[in-house]
Amino acid sequence: MSVIIILYLCMHLVNLIHGSTLVAPPLSVVVVAFEDIYDLSLLANSLSDQGIDATLIIPASSKGELYETLIDVEVLTVNVEAEEFAITTQACEALLKDEEIARKIQEIQPIFVIFPAFRHDGCLLPWVKTIGSIPVIWTRNHEEEIYVFEYSGAAFPVQSAGFWTRLRMTIARRSIFSTARDEYAAHALRIAGKYLPDTGLNLDNLYADVRLILWGADAILRLDYAPLTQLIVEIGCHHCRGAHPLQSDLHKGLIEYRLGTIVALLDENYETLIKELAQKLPQGRQGQAVVWKNVKWQNSNDALPENLFIRSKIDRQDLIGYGRTRVVLSHCADTELLEIAFHGTPVICFPRNSNEFKNAARAVQLGFAHSAEEINISSNEEVANIVTQIHETMDYRENARKVSLAIRDRINPAVDRLIYWLRYMARAKDENLNFLAPIRPAKTLNEDLQFFLGLFVGAIVGIFLAVGCMLARYLIVSKRTQRSKGRYTR
Repeated sequence: MSVIIILYLCMHLVNLIHGSTLVAPPLSVVVVAFEDIYDLSLLANSLSDQGIDATLIIPASSKGELYETLIDVEVLTVNVEAEEFAITTQACEALLKDEEIARKIQEIQPIFVIFPAFRHDGCLLPWVKTIGSIPVIWTRNHEEEIYVFEYSGAAFPVQSAGFWTRLRMTIARRSIFSTARDEYAAHALRIAGKYLPDTGLNLDNLYADVRLILWGADAILRLDYAPLTQLIVEIGCHHCRGAHPLQSDLHKGLIEYRLGTIVALLDENYETLIKELAQKLPQGRQGQAVVWKNVKWQNSNDALPENLFIRSKIDRQDLIGYGRTRVVLSHCADTELLEIAFHGTPVICFPRNSNEFKNAARAVQLGFAHSAEEINISSNEEVANIVTQIHETMDYRENARKVSLAIRDRINPAVDRLIYWLRYMARAKDENLNFLAPIRPAKTLNEDLQFFLGLFVGAIVGIFLAVGCMLARYLIVSKRTQRSKGRYTR
């Protein structure tokens, strides 16, 4: 009898748990990556580590760009051949036509689809609506933040510069947004319209279903926007972790150099600089080693400096956080710079675009970096001098330690925020979430004051202009009257 009662109570408890709205359902996520394959595969790996069923869709030609230690992430490929900016629209069209992926998505029934905004949203938002998933936007850089926050109204720009600078920045933001919407989003919507039934989405309501926005940066890097909703989730360091031991052969080679290791994360265009830098650094057991992570590296017959080690398949966090790493040479893209800051390692930035230039300036401001703008790139001697200066000056490492502590010493890590809000949205996807929607358009008291100040100044200027016009008219009429009386005739 007691066994029957226990079984009955267990069944009742199971039914209660199953019926509870607070129990997190099993999650499945599809991450679409037509660009920045490495960063998006890092995101998919973070989700997989947290027990979420993750699937990654990439162009077939980009398999070599995946994160090196991708675990339990299913990778689907689409066949596309295109150049840099055309790849997103062509890859999206290939995705919409691919019957094998359509069958796979039907099996998975993903709760979420995560993808970047630029050149993706016009095609993928209608696709996500068709398959019945929740769209999640991931902002990768400064320009995407401008685009997404302008489109969704989910955040308010923060500006502290003078009037003319703010005006110029506002015009620049509107230009970036308008160009992306009218060129990329409009074109992608037309492509989606050829393969998908009418979803009712257009340029005006494209972001109507978007509730969750993953902010891929960090307040350490920039804080140009003030969120107007909780559903902007800062996940810039979602993948940051402690360093794992290096491969035994590499560690054995590096430990021979007493002055530590210089890590280079630069692309293949910097091959000459890295080789000459290795030659100019102190050699032998009393010298320094250089480790260059180069994904496209192929062994050749070229002679390499004895203290230069090149690896293609190695997790860069293991290099950055290696106990003997003294300086990192990096392009200072968002993800790389956050990893460097997390591990508290000084850096020399070699930026390639406007976003990386802004990151480099921020790192220099925080006191743990040098920027290539300050260095004569054509002079490898100068680069070697800067490496030595950073290595011998404690201020750089101390400032890097403070930045690292600021990232690590938070109430909850980025990955916890990511998983919490995904689970929350999965539980509440059928509920009315208007209380979490941003207020559009958002206004501030400062704007009201500026309006009334402008109105007051305009009224004063208008009065003076009116008086001036009346005075001018009086003088003209008076002069004509005098002429009509012949006072000025000879």
